[in-house]
Amino acid sequence: MDQENTKQEFRSAEELHRFEASMMLGQTAVYLVGSGTLVNAFHGRDVSDFTRIGIGLFGIVLSLVFFLITRRCGLNLRGARRRAEELGSELGFKLYSPEYRAPRNRLFVGRNMTTGICLAGGFYWLVVLLNLVLG
Repeated sequence: MDQENTKQEFRSAEELHRFEASMMLGQTAVYLVGSGTLVNAFHGRDVSDFTRIGIGLFGIVLSLVFFLITRRCGLNLRGARRRAEELGSELGFKLYSPEYRAPRNRLFVGRNMTTGICLAGGFYWLVVLLNLVLG
């Protein structure tokens, strides 16, 4: 591959990396708004137990859907970053080199945090439903 094509692919990988990171942030915001709306509806004054069960089930489905979306987006994000790192080192660019970025922390990575938020939401709805049904 000639150098101009490599530079173009690097730009594309970098743009995809930024796009996927922005998408994860937006998806997390939408999930939190949706979950907050469900929590508010669930704890309303004039809500029957049957309606609460429906809201709880919908909360679990919402958490599962967003969990799958964020996992897929995270895989795309990781792939774009790895390709940008490969191309950057091949071209001599230092944008993705270790000396110019923050040290990696495996636990508090955006992918893990957004996935954890969805899992925590799903766990919350599961506990609420079990409490409602069994309690």
